[in-house]
Amino acid sequence: RDRLLHFLSLFHYIDTVSVRLYVSALLPVIQQMRHENTTLLEGANAYIHCSATGGAQPHIRWITPNGVQLIASQFVNGRKLGVFPNGTLYIQGLGQGNAGRYECSASNAVASSTRTVSLSIRRNPSSAKAHITSSSPQRIDVIYGGRLLLNCVAAGVPEPRIIWRTPSKNFDPRIKVFPNGTITVHSVTDKDSGDYLCVARNKMGDDYVQLRVDVLTRPDQKSIRVFYGETVTLRCNAKGEPTPVVTWISPTNRVIAPAMDKYQVLDDGTLVVQKVQRFDDGNYTCMSRNNAGQDHKVIRLEVLVTSPMINGLKGTLNAIKVTAVADQRTLVDCIAEGMPIPRIMWVLPGNVILPAPYYSNRMTVHPNGTLEIRLAKRTDSGQLACIARNEGGEVKLIVNLDIKEVVERAQIRGTNTDNLSLTVGNAVTLNCSFEGSTLPHVTWILPNGTPLHSGAQFSKFFHRPNDGSLIISNPSIAEAGMYRCLGRNSRGLVERTFTLSPGKKPEIINRYNSPVSVVNGEGLLLHCLTNAKPFRLTWTLPSGVVLNRPQRAGRYAVLANGTLSIHQVSVYDRGLYAVAVVLLLAVLWPATPCYALQCPATHCYILLCPAVPCYVLLCSATHCYILLCPAVPCYTL
Repeated sequence: RDRLLHFLSLFHYIDTVSVRLYVSALLPVIQQMRHENTTLLEGANAYIHCSATGGAQPHIRWITPNGVQLIASQFVNGRKLGVFPNGTLYIQGLGQGNAGRYECSASNAVASSTRTVSLSIRRNPSSAKAHITSSSPQRIDVIYGGRLLLNCVAAGVPEPRIIWRTPSKNFDPRIKVFPNGTITVHSVTDKDSGDYLCVARNKMGDDYVQLRVDVLTRPDQKSIRVFYGETVTLRCNAKGEPTPVVTWISPTNRVIAPAMDKYQVLDDGTLVVQKVQRFDDGNYTCMSRNNAGQDHKVIRLEVLVTSPMINGLKGTLNAIKVTAVADQRTLVDCIAEGMPIPRIMWVLPGNVILPAPYYSNRMTVHPNGTLEIRLAKRTDSGQLACIARNEGGEVKLIVNLDIKEVVERAQIRGTNTDNLSLTVGNAVTLNCSFEGSTLPHVTWILPNGTPLHSGAQFSKFFHRPNDGSLIISNPSIAEAGMYRCLGRNSRGLVERTFTLSPGKKPEIINRYNSPVSVVNGEGLLLHCLTNAKPFRLTWTLPSGVVLNRPQRAGRYAVLANGTLSIHQVSVYDRGLYAVAVVLLLAVLWPATPCYALQCPATHCYILLCPAVPCYVLLCSATHCYILLCPAVPCYTL
């Protein structure tokens, strides 16, 4: 307290009096309740009053639940939270985070006074419903092959769940949805174009937003295919003003120098790649640049290589068994195919390596990979490996070589050769038995020299394992020839031979009484019915023209059944029409029959046809059958 002493003076007479004055300061008083509980609606604006009196104007200060201190006339958070000059606290857009205990203090030089307000927020039903607060733009462009990312953020009570609907409406491993609602699509394609629907859902309701995605297709990439070892030219025609400078980028992202052993860049920007190999495969980028800008072009180079294949066998590892006789020449084939041409080597027992070609006194590896052993010995038996390698990979053929000593052949009682008739289309079974007993370890040798072991099947041939018989399914004339059956009994190695010969010759069933009459302008059908199956049929017209089945030439047509059709017959169609039916090894002319017989390796047959000109009827890889002229007495086929 301050004490002041005042003196009063009276001028008419002299006297004095003393007065002691006491000045007391007033305490600040807050006009509102000291403690207050209030509840406001979520989303509304709050006005919490705090006005004070007492002596000099008290200073007002607010403290929020999170510790923020505000004084009169102070605003924060973009004026969403502040205190007016009269001490009222203002909160804009109430949320759950604004709930709590607010404290107002009014103070002056003497003392201070406080007021507390407990604020509760009542949820707004509309804000509790799931609603999307932010998302990606409603229209998005993405490059083909790129990565698509779409955002979708939602709020609500309880926390909403995000559901995406894609244009394909199917699950795709390229698509991933994150917990925050973001969706990504890797390596986008044309099918990823369309509308993407984001749905936010909780118990209070749903909200959605639709986003449109367009996939921008890249320009078609040019692709060039070239075989391994060849030279390829990649063109890049660049135009511009001033003339652009062309630079090539290799698949390894390195700049290609204008002149290198491997590459050559010509003056017009063309890139020449010499002797392409497997590592030259990839994208070559042509960059053209001048002062105005730059452009690029990508060319895909594919180097064509194929994995090796040995003796036509598929797979990277195969095994065969080869049996040979001692002191004789033995050949083991290892013919490899592939692109580039495979490199071949043989690995013998003891890890002895022989490359192709290889030459020595006793063993030779020919350039085609065939292993030749001169005067094979028992010690040559064992496991051999032929390995073929190229840029496409490696394959291996395991050969189990068994060299056997020469054994005197047992004498076979009776004939050792059987002659059988071959009927086209009817299955043939050749039984390999000796003296009424079935032999174990039977091997069949086909006419072309191919061995067929027990249980093996090759083309139409099947070596039945239980009785050693050979079954020929749906045979044709090509299966005619000599078949050898090799077996072993108590007396040693034995052999039996079967010779299959063609069957019944073909016959033309219908005959015409010459001449055949027909009205001018009408159609004519000349039938040719035969019992031959299968057969080759030709019609020879009076003009010398030969028609096959089926064939059409002008007004003439040979139908599938062999009938000759003549449309609108005229006098110019007069003459002799000849039809020939060929049953593989047999030929039949209506007027003068003649036949061609099979020619085995050890026999020769002659074919004579009276009054018929010479024709070559049939030539296969191993046989040739000729129709001879009547003036020629004899020819060796």
